[in-house]
Formats: sequence, C-alpha cells, structure tokens
Amino acid sequence: AKAKAKAKAEPKAEAAPKAKAESKAGAKAKAEPAQTSAAGAKASAKGKAKAAKKPAASEEPQAPAITPEMAAFIQLDDGSGPAWEVSTSGKKAKKSQQKPAQDAAAEKDAGAKQKKDDVSKNAAKPEATTTTTAPRSKSTMTHLEQAQAEVERILNMKAPAPEAKVSEVPEGPVETATVAVPEKKVGIVIGPKGSKIQMLQEKTGVTRIDTTGEIFTVTGPPDAVQSCVAAIKELIEKGYCAMQYENFAESFVNVHPSAFPDIIGKQGSIIRKIKDELNVEVSIPDVPKDSPPAKKFKVNLAGSKEEVEKAKNVINDIVMYGHSELTHPNQVHEELDVEPRAYRYIIGKAGSEMKHIQHNWSVRVNIPREHSANEKVLIVGEQENVERAKAYVEKLIWNAENNAKGREKEDTEATGDHWGEEGAEEDWMKGYIYKR
Repeated sequence: AKAKAKAKAEPKAEAAPKAKAESKAGAKAKAEPAQTSAAGAKASAKGKAKAAKKPAASEEPQAPAITPEMAAFIQLDDGSGPAWEVSTSGKKAKKSQQKPAQDAAAEKDAGAKQKKDDVSKNAAKPEATTTTTAPRSKSTMTHLEQAQAEVERILNMKAPAPEAKVSEVPEGPVETATVAVPEKKVGIVIGPKGSKIQMLQEKTGVTRIDTTGEIFTVTGPPDAVQSCVAAIKELIEKGYCAMQYENFAESFVNVHPSAFPDIIGKQGSIIRKIKDELNVEVSIPDVPKDSPPAKKFKVNLAGSKEEVEKAKNVINDIVMYGHSELTHPNQVHEELDVEPRAYRYIIGKAGSEMKHIQHNWSVRVNIPREHSANEKVLIVGEQENVERAKAYVEKLIWNAENNAKGREKEDTEATGDHWGEEGAEEDWMKGYIYKR
C-alpha cells in the first residue's frame, strides 16, 4: 500500500485526482478482500497499462519519502465511512441527470403523436371498429390524455342524420306581377325601414315582394298578388291604403288655399303634429296657378274612423280660429266685432300698428279677408297677453273714431303699451295695407 501511495504521489497534474481515488480504492480492497479482489486486480492492470504507454524517454522525479510528520495528515479510507458524494457540477453529470427525463418526454411525445394519428384515422373512418382495451382510470391519466380520450369518445359517437330541409313552396298555383312605381313614390310604397312592404306582405299573404329600382315584383297566390298590386297602386295615388288601418275611413275638409300655411305650420310642424298624434294621413292638394280666387280645395284625411273625425275637428279649428288645443296647447283666442272701415286703425301706417301689437304682447292678430272662414278680428295667444292686446285694440279703435290724437299716458299704463320704432315692411303686411 505504501509503494502504491508513493507511485501515485508523483507531481503530475493529470494524475493527482486519480491518486486519491486509487488510494481509497486500494484501502477499500484491503477491508473487503473477498468482494473486491477482482476489482483491485483490474485497477492494478490499468495502472500498469498506463505506465507502459508513457514514453520511456521522459523520466519522472521520485516522490519524497513520507516522514512521520506527513503521516499525521494522511488518512486512509478503510470503507467503514459514509458513501462518497457524487459531483453534480460537471457537464457530464448534468447530462446524465437530464437524460432520463428527456427519454421519458420523448416517449410521451411519441405516444401522444401515435394517439393523435389514431384520432385522425377514426375521424376519417367513423364506422371503423375500435380495439377493445382496458380503460385507464382518470386518476392515472394526464390532462392531455384525458382530453384526447374525450375527443376520441365524441368522434366515435354516431351523430344522427340531419333532417332534410323542405323548401317552403306555396300550395296551389303561383302568380307573378310587376308594378312600375314612379321614382318620387318609391319611398312612400316601401315605408320607413320597409314597414309598408312588410305590412303588405303580411296582410295580403303574398310570398314575396322584390324591388329593383322602380320595378316592384310581387309573387304568390293569384288572389293575394292581385290584392297586393291594388294596394301598391293605391299608395302611389293617395300616399296611403286601406290595409294600413283597422276600421278604415276617409274624409276631407274644404279649405281655401289661404289657410294652407296655418295647417302646415312652420317647417311642417303643425301637419306633422296632427299625423303623429292621431295616426292619420293628411294630404294637402296642389293649387293650380290659374284656379279661381274663391275656390276651395279638399284636404284629404284617412285612418281609423274615430281618429279621422278628430283630425277634421282640429283642421276646422285652425281654419276658423287659428289654433287648436292639439296643435297649439295653452292658447286661447278672442273675437272682436270690428267694422271693415276700422281695419285700417288696427293695421296702421305700413302695418306699424299690427306689428306693434303682435310683437309687444306675443300674439297673432287675424283680420278677415275676402275668403276668410271667420269674419271677425281674431287675437290668438296666451290668456293674459290676449286680454291686454284686446284692450289695446278696442282703445285704439275708440280713439280713432273719436278723433283722439296721440296716446295718453294713462292709456299706456292701463294696457302696458310701450311704443317702439316702426320696422321694415314684411310680406304678411301687404294684404292689410291700403294704398291711396
């Protein structure tokens, strides 16, 4: 053992770690000669083979002899101590540790790929017979395996055959008719968001109504098609049809064209109010340029019977009194009996008095004309303003007829009048101005 330790203690950098390992191996071999004699012989043979391979020319220096002082620091492993620690810092050691995990992962991927191929084959051939293998419990299966098993189970289920769709074909004969609709009337026939087309289809029972530009194509049973075509033509002619309303009724009011602006209102506000509130159709006719001055025209009304009657009353109130509770809420009117010769006092020079009254009390003053429905002077507005304007007009006429000049201070305080400067002549004044 000492000779072997001397040989291994030579100052060679490459053999230093091996010396310690061989010394330990030798000591261990002495402690267990029966078990490790063959291993010691192999180690000795390897040592001799390595010594033989070294070139003879290079002579190594002799190791110094072990003194008693050095022996105190030398410890021989007799095999009775704990097991040796295995180094884990080297690349080879790390690779050896990672190899089992890599092999397991590769085996797992190969199994997953094989199962995926099996699932694809089953999807391509749903009627193929499956092999009967013992099912694994969910506790021993991974999440991936569970998902794959669920997919395979679903694919193997035989889905019920879909029911054949039966195309809806109307019973009996089918007829097709086309209607040419003028460009300006297309929107009326179609309605907002196609509402009238849908209404016609539901109420007549036609299969479909197709529109291509100005051509409307109606398809369905013959009777339904004829009824639908008649309704479309009625919409083109009147702007409405009987099918739109329950208990349908039509009526009209004879109105002189001079009252049309009052029925229509500013930007159509009055006529739109009547239509929306009562759900009726109101049609104002066109007035020919060569029509007689006194001729009246029909304002047509259509809708349910009760609502049509209400609309007639509203229009008659507007024509007669200049307002209606439906279209002009919180407004009242006062009628004044004034001789036609006194109209000029109310109108004033270039319409100054009329403008003053209307602007100062926020009222409307209507003086009868040749074709007016009401032959009295009307003052329309809120209750308080109408009363004050009426008092001023009556005082104005009395002063004019009794040759009273100017406006007295006490009259101004009584009526609340504050005279303003005359403004420019407006179009509405021309009918009231007398030219001498």
